[in-house]
Amino acid sequence: MLLAQVESNQIAIIVIIAAILWLALILTALYHISRNSSMGFTVKVLWFIIILFAPFIGSIIYLIWGKNKKF
Repeated sequence: MLLAQVESNQIAIIVIIAAILWLALILTALYHISRNSSMGFTVKVLWFIIILFAPFIGSIIYLIWGKNKKF
């Protein structure tokens, strides 16, 4: 019984850390979008919508591909 409790606590910690990292990824992408002066307002809104509807994959796509593009 004690072993199961320790494992569930470890799983909970891993889930919390993953959630914090996921939130940091999303906030980083949104921060970069909001501070990008070479990006037009319409493009910023589109990226915000993409990240709103697909937060994990949208953030990764933006940070890998969209961050350095000129729109």
